[in-house]
Amino acid sequence: MSNLTEQQKVQTLYKIIGDRGFYVSSNFDVFTKQPEEVSLAAGAGYKIHLAQLDSKVYASPLLFATLTSLLHHGTMLITGAPGIGKTTGAEFAGHFFSNTPLDEILAAEIQGHPQLTEEKMVASFDLGKLVSSGERVVIPNRFLECPVKILDEGNRTPPDVLSIIMRLVDTGKAVYGGQLLTANPGPLFVTANYADEGTFHFTPPFLDRFDVAVMVTSPQPWDLTRIRERGDEKLNGNGKSLERLLEVPSDLKLDTDKIRKEIKAMNPEVKHEVDEVGSFADFLYASLRYSEAASHSLVRATKGNAWQVDQDNAPAGHFTDSPFNYTVNELSVRTAKALQRYARAYAWLNGKDQVELEDVKAVAPYLLWHKLQPTSKALAENSVYANDRIDFVRDLIGKVEAEHAEMMGSEAKNIYGAALGILRTGKHKGKNLDPDQLRTVAKNAIRKLGDVDKPYAIMLASHVAAEYNSRINGTQ
Repeated sequence: MSNLTEQQKVQTLYKIIGDRGFYVSSNFDVFTKQPEEVSLAAGAGYKIHLAQLDSKVYASPLLFATLTSLLHHGTMLITGAPGIGKTTGAEFAGHFFSNTPLDEILAAEIQGHPQLTEEKMVASFDLGKLVSSGERVVIPNRFLECPVKILDEGNRTPPDVLSIIMRLVDTGKAVYGGQLLTANPGPLFVTANYADEGTFHFTPPFLDRFDVAVMVTSPQPWDLTRIRERGDEKLNGNGKSLERLLEVPSDLKLDTDKIRKEIKAMNPEVKHEVDEVGSFADFLYASLRYSEAASHSLVRATKGNAWQVDQDNAPAGHFTDSPFNYTVNELSVRTAKALQRYARAYAWLNGKDQVELEDVKAVAPYLLWHKLQPTSKALAENSVYANDRIDFVRDLIGKVEAEHAEMMGSEAKNIYGAALGILRTGKHKGKNLDPDQLRTVAKNAIRKLGDVDKPYAIMLASHVAAEYNSRINGTQ
């Protein structure tokens, strides 16, 4: 009986994947604590990151393949040049972290191409019963039934065909022949080479279905020795050596149900707490959704409603340097939920019992970069953002964090918190307030917040109004 915790087992398996040469990469880009930066080339912009002594470091492709494999229905997009381990990394992570034989994963894997059909992706009718009795019995295919689902080179599949599996990516369900089918729990990976003459463009709605995305880079030259040590299957065949390398030690077998329960139980939300509304994840979501060009009504002043004049072609507004000026689009609700989910999984992996700000900041760039489009203002400040969306999001988060810190230390938050407490309880200093008094509390708070010349003050004032209106409407 193993005395290892599930976290320790996962950490050990993560190391085994690298040690056995299945996914070797020292391109470390995720740190559990803020690393030290050392500048190179006389300050030309190149930087080396050195981990703190008491922190862990990860390579994002394998880290997020690990986290995605541990979740009930994680979805991950893997991008990069051909031949650098996008698909094999997902295959081996799926094998080691889901207790699924590699042969089963390979048999269920789908290769993207222009002639891909619904039958190959989802299901088909039982032809014997259809011919003999006319009965339409749906048979799910291996892709749907396998716990690890991989669509390789997904962007070689036309968008109209990809739309068939949008529901699968989003909910773990698919429809065939009018029948709703539920996929086996487990990760879904889609790989995509960079654009060439044979690829199609992923639409924003399709990209938004993916919880997380990574850019796989080629191995460093010093990693090639470890990669070669695994052997060359094309030269020597797979044989028993590969079978031995694929073996998972019995004391490292994972209890995925237990892991998912532990992740779900972490840091439970406490409803009706002021600090919950002011949490960084919620603040990030709110900071990027606002659009001065959309409407003067704060209900409709969101980028989703800026369908004619957007953040890139609108005249300069009042808040010219706020974070919302750096993205054309806002974040979806599914992204806000995924951010919480992956932050919990990441914190769990590192042995924590609650999510900290550093956990949110560590995972956020990889959950947002494929969804957020930088504005011309952002590209003018740094043209590299056109290629490196991860750095774009990381720097954007820095801007949001600065505003969040300012808000948390401001008088505006105190005004907001006091008003919210009164409106939710209907009391002030233990005394019940009548409707006119509550209205006065709301109006005074909104006026005071209106004197603060910051977008976050508008957000706080809007929430005070929403709490008051809900109370008057009798919904609380």
